[in-house]
Order: sequence, then C-alpha cells, then structure tokens
Amino acid sequence: MYEVTLGDGGPGSSSEILIRGQNSISGGNSPIVIADGVPIENINDINPNDIASMEILKDAAAQAIYGARASNGVVLITTKRGKEGKMSVSYNGSSGIQTINRNFDIYSGEEFAQLKREASRNSNLGVFLPDDQIFSDLELSSINSGNYIDWEKEIIGVGSTQNHNLSIASGTDKMSVYTSLNYFNQTGVIKNSDYNRVTARLNVDQKLNDWLKIGLNTSFQYANSNRPNVGNIILSSITTSPLGKVYNDDGSLRIEPSGFEENKNPLINLKETNTDDSNSNNIINIFMDVTPFKGFKYRLNASRRAWNQKALSYNSTNSITGISSGGLANGSVSYNDIVELQLENIFTYTTDFNTDSKHNLNLTGVHSISQKESNRFYNFANNIPNDILGINGLEAAETNTPTTTGYIRGLLSFVARVQYDYNSKYYLTVSGRSDGSTVFGANNKWSFFPAAALGWNIHKESFMEKVDAVNNLKLRFSYGSVGNEGIDPYGSIATAGLREYIIDGIKVSGYVGDNEISNPDLKWETSTTFNAAIDFGLWSNRVTSTVEYYNTRTKDLLFPIRLNAATGYSSQLVNLGEVENQGVEVSFNTAVLRDTDFKLDIGLIFSKNNNKILSLSGIDSDGDGVEDDDVANQLFIGSPTKVAHRYKPIGIFQEGEDIISSAQPNAKPGDVKLLDKNNDGIINADDRVITDLTPDWFGTLNLGAEYKGIDFSANITTVQGITKDNSFLYGYLEGGSLRGIKNGIKQDYWTPENPGGSFPRPNESDDPTQLISKGLQDASYVRLQNVSVGYSIPQKTLTSLSLNKLRFYVTGSNLLTITDFQSYSPEKSPNEYPEAVSVVVGLQVGF
Repeated sequence: MYEVTLGDGGPGSSSEILIRGQNSISGGNSPIVIADGVPIENINDINPNDIASMEILKDAAAQAIYGARASNGVVLITTKRGKEGKMSVSYNGSSGIQTINRNFDIYSGEEFAQLKREASRNSNLGVFLPDDQIFSDLELSSINSGNYIDWEKEIIGVGSTQNHNLSIASGTDKMSVYTSLNYFNQTGVIKNSDYNRVTARLNVDQKLNDWLKIGLNTSFQYANSNRPNVGNIILSSITTSPLGKVYNDDGSLRIEPSGFEENKNPLINLKETNTDDSNSNNIINIFMDVTPFKGFKYRLNASRRAWNQKALSYNSTNSITGISSGGLANGSVSYNDIVELQLENIFTYTTDFNTDSKHNLNLTGVHSISQKESNRFYNFANNIPNDILGINGLEAAETNTPTTTGYIRGLLSFVARVQYDYNSKYYLTVSGRSDGSTVFGANNKWSFFPAAALGWNIHKESFMEKVDAVNNLKLRFSYGSVGNEGIDPYGSIATAGLREYIIDGIKVSGYVGDNEISNPDLKWETSTTFNAAIDFGLWSNRVTSTVEYYNTRTKDLLFPIRLNAATGYSSQLVNLGEVENQGVEVSFNTAVLRDTDFKLDIGLIFSKNNNKILSLSGIDSDGDGVEDDDVANQLFIGSPTKVAHRYKPIGIFQEGEDIISSAQPNAKPGDVKLLDKNNDGIINADDRVITDLTPDWFGTLNLGAEYKGIDFSANITTVQGITKDNSFLYGYLEGGSLRGIKNGIKQDYWTPENPGGSFPRPNESDDPTQLISKGLQDASYVRLQNVSVGYSIPQKTLTSLSLNKLRFYVTGSNLLTITDFQSYSPEKSPNEYPEAVSVVVGLQVGF
C-alpha cells in the first residue's frame, strides 16, 4: 500500500508518498527515492519523461540493500539510456488550463447578513436590534443595494500549464547517449503565482574494452516560483465579509472593506507581497564497471547532489503589515545550500557452478559512505522606509536580524547478500547490513539489520504441467529489519543557544545550554517486517494478480519526552515504545478483450492498513497494571498514531428539554449536546472519545482501451473510512465560530425558528460552547483522477512522413471528486493551496 498526496497544490508543488502506513511518530515516514543508484530528495527531482521504469520496494528483504533510509520504503527509479542503433528524437509537448472546484458553500451576502443578525440577537437576550446598530454604513450600503463582494472571484482565476520535452537517444556497440531537455511553466489559479522549471539530463555509457565500462548520469534543474508570501490568501477569500466595498472612490483598495478591523482586504496582500524563490538541483553520478573474469563484477559508484536555494520575500509599505507599521516595509533574504556526496564499492559474483544451470548463486557485497552538508543564512529586515529598492534595500531597515545554521551528517554502511535459486523453482535470499550514523548517541552509532526471503515457483513443479490455465504461480515470504535515522543532526547531544546580556551597560553575547539534554544512548529506530505474497497468472497472463500480507513492527521509536523543569531542561530525545502496521494488498489485472482492432484492460488495486501503538514509555504511574497513555501528545496504546481525542457531539439542546438534569446543566437551548460516555452525569475528561484519523482502505480502478489508432485510459481512486479535523467548522480565524464577524463555510445552525439545525446557535459575544467537537468530518472520497484520449497516426502514413510516432492527446486530471469533506480537496484543509482541475492538449512526435 502506498499513498500519494500533493504536499501543496501551488505551482511547482511536490508529492508526498506514504508506504504501508506510519511506522514512526517523530522519526519521519517518507520513503527514500533512488534514481540510477543515487539518493535524491523527492520524486519531483526527476523529469517524468526521463523515467524508464519505477518500482516500489516495500518488504524488508527487498529494502535491505538500500539501507538506513529504507525503513519507510524505497522508490526505485531507472532513467532512460541510449541504445545501439539508429538515432531517435522524441518531442512531447502539452498546454492546458487549470481551475478549482470547492466542495462547500460560503454564506452569501444575504445569508451572512442574517447570520450577523442572529449572532447579535443571541448576545442581546434574544432581541433583534435594528440593522443600523448591527451593521456599519458600508455594510448597510451593500445590503440595501444588493451589491455583495465575491472574494473568490477576486482572488482565484484560471491557471495555465505548458510542458515541453525534447529527448535524443543514440548508440553504437561501444557507446550510447541519452539526453533530454524539459521546460515546464505553470500559472497558478491563485492570482500572482507562477512557476518555471528547466531540466536537462545527459546519460552516457562507454565501453572501453571487454572488461571495462564507464558511465555518466547527470541531471541539472533550475526552478523559479513567485507567489504572495502570506499564507492566508485563500483563507481570506473564504472568511472576509462579503458586505462592503473592495475599492475606494479613487480606485485604490480599501483597507477595511466592511469598516471593521477584523476584515482586512485580502487583495492588498495579493498585490503588495511576494516571495521569489529560486533553486537549482544538480546531480552528477559517475560509475565504472570492471569485469576481470566471468561472473565477477566490480562497480565504483560516485555521486554528488547539490541543492541551492535563494528566497526573497517582501511586504511593501502598502501591504497590511506595512500599513500597520506606519508605512514601513519588511522582508527577508534566505540562502540555503545542501551538498550530498556518496561513494559506493559494489562487488557481485554470479555462478551456475558449471552444471546444467539448475543451481544459480549470486553474491553481493557493498561498502557505502555518504555525507550531507547544509548551510543556511537567513536575514529578516524590519521597518524598511520605502519600496524604491524592494528587498534589495534591506540595509536601510531599522533592524536586521541575521541567523546562520549548518550541519554535517554522515552514514557508513557495509552490506552482504546471498541469492540462490534452484532451477528457477526455489529461491533463497539472505542479507545483512551494518550501518553507522553520526546522528546517534556515542554509545550506539552502529546497528545491524538482517533479512531473509524464500520463494517457491509452484508453476515449475511437475504436478502443474497439465494445468494449462495457470502459467504463473509463485509464493514469496520474507522477514527482516531495516533502520531509520530520520532525526536532525546533533539530536543526541546537548547544544547551546545564543543569549544576549548587559554587562556594565554594554551588550555582549554568550551561549547557554538549550532546552534539550543529551542522550549518549540514543539508537536506531528499527522496523521488522514479515511479508507473505502469492503471485499468479492465468490463461497466458490474460489475468494476473498479487495478494500480499505484511506485518511491520517498529521499536525503539525516536521520540522527544518532556522533562521536569527542575532538571533545567525541557525535553530529551529518547528511544521508546513500539508501533505496528499490518495489512493486505491486492492487485488484479485482466486483459478483457484482445480483438484485432479492439483491446480492453482493467486493473484493480485494494490495500488496507491497520496502524496501532503497542507500547510507549512502559510507565505505569497509577499502578493499575496497565501502561500509561501519553494523553498530552494524543498517543494511546492500542490506537493508531494519528487520532483525535475530544468530546463527541450527539445533538443540539432544544427548548423545553430538561437541561438541568442532563450532564451539562449550564447549557442553553442551541448549545452542543455531548456524549456522557460513562453515564456518570458529568462531562469531564473521562468522556473524551478517541477517533481514528487513518483511512480504512484505499482502492484504484484503472481502465485502458485501444481501437485502431485511438487509445483511452482512465484512473479512479478512492479512500474510505478516513476522518479529518476541519478547523473551518469551529475556528474563529477560519470563520467557523458563528459570531457573524468573519464569513465561513455555510452551516445549518440552530435558531428558535430552526430547531432542526445541526450546528449551535450563533453568538456575537463568544464562540458557542464545545463547538470544536463538531470539527471532525468524514473525508472519504472517490476521485476521477485521470482521463486520457489519444490518436496515433497509422504506421503507413508515418513512413511516408519519415516519422516513427505522431500522437495527439487530451488529458484531464483531478476532474471529479465526490466527498462529504468540506474543502477544496478532501486531502487538504480549505485554506491550503488547492489541487487544480486541469485539462491539457498534447502532441508526441518521434523521428
């Protein structure tokens, strides 16, 4: 099971991948991404057009060879290479538009005015005040004229994308070359946001003689993004009052459109703030293959990955912060450089013992060393007097606050693996690796991780010879451990922090111990997995399937614990507890039709993961014989790592109800009614309910069809049984508090005239009691993820045009989502940059 979500829907955003649930609480859960043997930051570092194949490694035996960062899975990418033969040139270009759809309504002008009246009424003993005592003159003008503000229309528009890729591949019996150039441009659906990226790749293989081969894999990427540098633009489009005026009479933007301080004009920050973010990501990988005699091969693999970022953020004198500062601007400059080096010595030996080739043995040994160095400079400039030079005028700021940070982390590994098979029927793999990391305590730098796997190709057995319908049947079992070093450098040692003092009237700087105490015994977080699978293929692989069961237990969890203030420290990073992830994965593919002109394929994927905390600190402070939960961090033994712990709403109190005799005797009609879980007549901490925030299961349906030159594909995904917290249903800043101050997601609220309302009665003076209990929503969804239709020119016509390929296509992404979660996307909160609905038209040409 692996879950792919968009980290940020904005231009140039990257994807987040979670494989088989959350193994760690604070040690990180992202898989390692390997491209041509080189670890990279994330999958977006690779041009998709350069990918020849991609594989997800999930069980411990398969992950073991990739080491310490493989505990959360491995995404294995192989890029394209040149081949012997005629040179080929390919172009793939597309252009399209993007929009967004929201799965919620906000209060219209009339509805917001009524919400405000009702909130005022409840704050004034049930009496409706005249409108001129509730609304400002600007609001009254909107109400009387019917001219309301549509902030979404003002902020959100239609985005666009362009993607152009050119690649050339060629080769001889001695040398092969693959090179590509990609340009991607995206204009965001949020106005004044855009992204540009250029990626170039060069892969070279050179055979010097029969025993020596060298190669080069390089990737160079430069990207630049611009967007407003405040994170509340989308939030403002939802929560800013629709009553009032956007512009002053002179055409300038009105600071307070409704006349109230709580509602600032979001268009000001959209226009007057900016973050210009530029980064380069360069990878150079050099390898040498030496084969001095049959069966033996040595590879020297050396790589360097460099990531450099420059971010310039600026809030002008006319921005909201600039105005509040008396017409003074502010901004920041950030430079970040990361260099990662890796050197590998890989030895392999393969033999069939000169027999009838029934016995096959493969031995692999790896020595690997890597180092990652980071340096960052950040400077915040406050009170810049004018906008003449923008952020380049920061030296004129009243105050400049520089910060520098840096670290070096290293990893040293030794790996041995033995692979044996008999007659392609019985398989055995045994591996062991020893890893040492600089981030752990002085007493536990190293750890050893063994793994083993067995395979039985049942189809090769004699008793299967007459079973014509089955052409593949294989059983696989594996058991093994991998480690996680996903903590910050220096996490095991005490650090010092800068402090400033006044001595004899002079300011001096010094260092004192920080809040975290050292832990010389801090060690590896270890995940041990049992995996069992069956693969089968029927009727010449017209039907193929894999059914897989796994159980992963992660122990020695890396976790910061709170310390008694009397120690002088507030926390310590320690190893404690154990987490279990177990589940089942099923993939099913069938070639439904194989006609001369028509083909139809259907694929199904189902995955279910159960995540559970088995233990935490091992402390039983109350002596009841049961290990204590960590209530403060919402970690409960027997529950998943992601839960909500709060009261459960069971309705709304009604007029005439015997409230005095209830568990909430101080409640009023229109208040939220809570579950008295233990029926003791009192609502207290014991009545809070644990709600699982992890999904029950994932599913995917893939369709593919071809008819003569027409091809069609579609992808439908679903996530079921997931609950998410939606702060827009209760938060004041998110407009969910029903006070009539900020707009928000429209809800059916209770009033004496509407006793069936599912949300509490509005109140201008204060948030309704226990409104937060209404914040959990079902976030299950079904999504039409991708649909593509293409037409390829017939081969006869291509030959006359001296072409190998000519295809036109239309692709739609994120076209339709069915969900009850009130947001732009069930995967994101409403204020996060939303995933766009995109439609592109493209052309593929091969020469």
